[in-house]
Amino acid sequence: MTTTNDVSWALRDFVESISEIHFAIVASSDGKAITSYGHDDRDEVDRLAAVVAGLQSLAGPVSEHFEKDTGGLRLAMIEVDGGYLFVVRAGLETYLGVVAREGLDQGVLGHQMNDLARRMGELLGTTPRLEEHSG
Repeated sequence: MTTTNDVSWALRDFVESISEIHFAIVASSDGKAITSYGHDDRDEVDRLAAVVAGLQSLAGPVSEHFEKDTGGLRLAMIEVDGGYLFVVRAGLETYLGVVAREGLDQGVLGHQMNDLARRMGELLGTTPRLEEHSG
Protein backbone atom coordinates (compact mmCIF):
# COMPACT_ATOMS: atom_id res chain seq x y z
CA MET A 1 0.00 0.00 0.00
CA THR A 2 1.25 3.47 -0.86
CA THR A 3 1.42 5.82 2.11
CA THR A 4 1.18 9.60 1.93
CA ASN A 5 4.96 10.09 1.78
CA ASP A 6 5.79 6.95 -0.21
CA VAL A 7 7.12 8.25 -3.51
CA SER A 8 9.73 5.52 -3.98
CA TRP A 9 7.75 4.00 -6.86
CA ALA A 10 7.85 7.29 -8.80
CA LEU A 11 11.57 7.70 -8.14
CA ARG A 12 12.25 4.13 -9.31
CA ASP A 13 10.23 4.63 -12.50
CA PHE A 14 12.07 7.91 -13.19
CA VAL A 15 15.55 6.40 -12.72
CA GLU A 16 14.75 3.33 -14.79
CA SER A 17 13.40 5.47 -17.65
CA ILE A 18 16.70 7.34 -18.25
CA SER A 19 19.74 5.13 -18.77
CA GLU A 20 22.26 7.84 -17.79
CA ILE A 21 20.83 8.27 -14.30
CA HIS A 22 22.99 6.49 -11.75
CA PHE A 23 21.16 7.44 -8.57
CA ALA A 24 18.28 9.62 -7.37
CA ILE A 25 17.30 10.81 -3.92
CA VAL A 26 14.62 12.84 -2.22
CA ALA A 27 16.08 14.71 0.75
CA SER A 28 14.87 17.25 3.26
CA SER A 29 16.57 20.63 3.52
CA ASP A 30 18.29 19.50 6.72
CA GLY A 31 19.97 16.55 5.00
CA LYS A 32 17.66 13.67 5.88
CA ALA A 33 17.15 11.07 3.14
CA ILE A 34 13.44 10.55 2.57
CA THR A 35 13.75 7.98 -0.20
CA SER A 36 16.27 7.00 -2.84
CA TYR A 37 16.78 4.63 -5.73
CA GLY A 38 19.93 3.28 -7.33
CA HIS A 39 22.24 2.81 -4.36
CA ASP A 40 22.09 0.15 -1.63
CA ASP A 41 24.78 1.59 0.66
CA ARG A 42 22.97 3.47 3.44
CA ASP A 43 26.08 5.52 4.27
CA GLU A 44 26.30 6.69 0.65
CA VAL A 45 22.58 7.56 0.64
CA ASP A 46 23.02 9.61 3.82
CA ARG A 47 26.11 11.31 2.40
CA LEU A 48 24.30 12.31 -0.78
CA ALA A 49 21.31 13.59 1.21
CA ALA A 50 23.72 15.88 3.07
CA VAL A 51 25.27 17.02 -0.24
CA VAL A 52 21.83 17.80 -1.72
CA ALA A 53 20.90 19.80 1.38
CA GLY A 54 24.21 21.63 1.32
CA LEU A 55 23.95 22.49 -2.37
CA GLN A 56 20.45 23.86 -2.02
CA SER A 57 21.56 25.86 1.01
CA LEU A 58 24.49 27.36 -0.91
CA ALA A 59 22.45 28.04 -4.04
CA GLY A 60 19.52 29.67 -2.24
CA PRO A 61 21.17 33.04 -1.50
CA VAL A 62 21.89 33.50 -5.21
CA SER A 63 18.23 34.49 -5.67
CA GLU A 64 18.91 37.58 -3.56
CA HIS A 65 20.88 39.00 -6.50
CA PHE A 66 17.82 39.04 -8.75
CA GLU A 67 14.52 40.91 -8.76
CA LYS A 68 12.51 40.60 -5.56
CA ASP A 69 9.75 38.00 -5.41
CA THR A 70 11.52 35.74 -7.91
CA GLY A 71 11.23 32.72 -5.65
CA GLY A 72 13.81 30.20 -4.55
CA LEU A 73 15.98 27.49 -5.99
CA ARG A 74 14.73 26.03 -9.26
CA LEU A 75 17.78 24.03 -10.37
CA ALA A 76 21.34 23.68 -9.11
CA MET A 77 23.93 21.64 -10.97
CA ILE A 78 27.47 20.46 -10.31
CA GLU A 79 29.47 19.07 -13.21
CA VAL A 80 32.44 16.77 -12.55
CA ASP A 81 34.52 14.52 -14.77
CA GLY A 82 32.16 11.73 -15.72
CA GLY A 83 28.84 13.24 -14.76
CA TYR A 84 26.57 15.63 -12.91
CA LEU A 85 24.55 16.25 -9.78
CA PHE A 86 21.27 18.06 -10.34
CA VAL A 87 19.07 19.39 -7.51
CA VAL A 88 15.53 20.79 -7.82
CA ARG A 89 12.91 21.79 -5.26
CA ALA A 90 10.41 18.97 -4.85
CA GLY A 91 8.14 20.20 -2.07
CA LEU A 92 8.16 22.22 1.11
CA GLU A 93 11.76 22.00 2.43
CA THR A 94 12.28 18.98 0.17
CA TYR A 95 14.64 18.47 -2.78
CA LEU A 96 15.16 15.95 -5.56
CA GLY A 97 18.78 15.12 -6.34
CA VAL A 98 19.95 13.14 -9.37
CA VAL A 99 23.42 11.80 -10.10
CA ALA A 100 23.80 11.21 -13.83
CA ARG A 101 26.57 10.10 -16.15
CA GLU A 102 27.91 12.18 -19.02
CA GLY A 103 26.06 11.88 -22.28
CA LEU A 104 22.57 12.85 -21.24
CA ASP A 105 20.65 15.86 -22.48
CA GLN A 106 20.87 18.21 -19.48
CA GLY A 107 17.92 20.33 -20.58
CA VAL A 108 15.65 17.34 -21.01
CA LEU A 109 16.70 15.93 -17.62
CA GLY A 110 16.08 19.26 -15.90
CA HIS A 111 12.62 19.45 -17.46
CA GLN A 112 11.80 15.85 -16.47
CA MET A 113 13.03 16.47 -12.92
CA ASN A 114 10.80 19.52 -12.61
CA ASP A 115 7.83 17.52 -13.91
CA LEU A 116 8.51 14.72 -11.43
CA ALA A 117 8.97 17.18 -8.56
CA ARG A 118 5.71 18.95 -9.45
CA ARG A 119 3.78 15.66 -9.53
CA MET A 120 5.23 14.54 -6.20
CA GLY A 121 5.20 17.98 -4.53
CA GLU A 122 2.20 17.46 -2.28
CA LEU A 123 3.47 14.08 -1.12
CA LEU A 124 6.99 15.35 -0.42
CA GLY A 125 6.18 18.27 1.85
CA THR A 126 8.35 18.03 4.97
CA THR A 127 9.69 20.34 7.63
CA PRO A 128 13.20 20.29 9.05
CA ARG A 129 13.70 17.73 11.84
CA LEU A 130 14.84 20.25 14.45
CA GLU A 131 12.13 22.84 13.84
CA GLU A 132 9.27 22.85 16.31
CA HIS A 133 6.17 24.99 16.14
CA SER A 134 4.42 26.09 19.31
CA GLY A 135 0.87 27.35 19.54
